[in-house]
Amino acid sequence: MRVKITKPGIYGASGEVEVGTELTLKAEPKGWEGRYEVIQGDDDGKAAITANRDELKKQADELGIEYAKNISNEKLQELIDAKLAE
Repeated sequence: MRVKITKPGIYGASGEVEVGTELTLKAEPKGWEGRYEVIQGDDDGKAAITANRDELKKQADELGIEYAKNISNEKLQELIDAKLAE
């Protein structure tokens, strides 16, 4: 699912995630209530990995994730998901 941060107070490895940032997540985040909106959901609760490569790279960069230039989209999504789960 895709969520958009609407209020401050969401933090990643490199500090606070900027309001307006869009993230691809596997499930609705617990503890973020009232600080995000779902902009693209999935009927069965599983994440729809719809982000293109540029979106994934932008999100990884915002989260401070280091990755190889030739990383697959799937592996990059896994790194992002793991960082967000911290």
